[in-house]
Amino acid sequence: MLEFSDATIDEAIVHFIGSVDANDMILSDKPIDLSNELLSNLLREYFTSHFKKPSFYSFSHESSLNLNEIFSFASDLFDDKKTLLEASCDIARHLKHVTNHPNIKEGELYIVSFRGCVVEDELADAIGIFKTETKDKFLKVNRSGSSISLSCEFGTNTKHLDKGCLIFNTEKDLGYKVCVIDNTNKEEAKYWVDRFLQVTMRDVNFYKTKATIDLCKGFVQDVINPQNNFPKLQQAEMLTKTRDFFKNNETFEQDEFEATVIKQPEVIEAFQEYKKSYETELGYNIPSEFTISVDATKQAQKFFKSILKLDKNFSVYIHGDRALIESGYDKDKNMKFYKMFYEKEN
Repeated sequence: MLEFSDATIDEAIVHFIGSVDANDMILSDKPIDLSNELLSNLLREYFTSHFKKPSFYSFSHESSLNLNEIFSFASDLFDDKKTLLEASCDIARHLKHVTNHPNIKEGELYIVSFRGCVVEDELADAIGIFKTETKDKFLKVNRSGSSISLSCEFGTNTKHLDKGCLIFNTEKDLGYKVCVIDNTNKEEAKYWVDRFLQVTMRDVNFYKTKATIDLCKGFVQDVINPQNNFPKLQQAEMLTKTRDFFKNNETFEQDEFEATVIKQPEVIEAFQEYKKSYETELGYNIPSEFTISVDATKQAQKFFKSILKLDKNFSVYIHGDRALIESGYDKDKNMKFYKMFYEKEN
């Protein structure tokens, strides 16, 4: 899921890439002037509105990820090692280098930096790379006094985007999170994905696992909480059992998960109802069975920390068996307490 309602264009550059026969290229020496709010908003809408149902990719390379040119250029930008103008020239030269088929059309290449994008509920900056190849005819009406004349002009139709990609500054170790558009179906024009970007479709099981973990985490936080008469200790226990289920199993089967982690019939029913509403909001039906992604499970471990915060005095991290913790109430002190059992102190 992508959200650009609060996103802004920080900077944008446009270059011209000629066809292989023309062998020409024009590199701009300064960014686009975005002081005109109408132009800035039009460009933002043009560059982002076509990513309605995104599929996620990541950069790849047969030898080393660092040898992927666009991954390297994007890393330099996100790490502030290069300006957008410098990196955009490198990107343009790389595109020109792989434009080696006579049927590849000339066109403008835009390199854009965005701030405030939301990708799968995570706020992230992004780098956009877009190429426009198709030109449309437009009628321009000219008025002068009492006379009206028409002229024909060629330009880019903002309702159509030939090629584009958005590189989000997240999951760098996995090759970044990347969305791609390529509206040219001809075999010779697949250079955009295969040779220029060198991206591969993200592991489908990665997203199934991530979505299910997010579902379980949301259920524990929103439902298994003191407001619904579930003690914090039970909330912590369910987080721990959920973590262990994904770590210790190769496949996710919802029936097995409900039987081993949730157990209570009324809580299982609440989980199933929560899943339905979660899927409606997500716009995607999470399958009840799939292969668990090790990468997605590792990435989610930081969200499975079970912490009991007791007043302002103590924070107790729970990593294992709830049976080793007892809760009670001391009438003399008029205070609650926890009793913890262990074999040795580290």
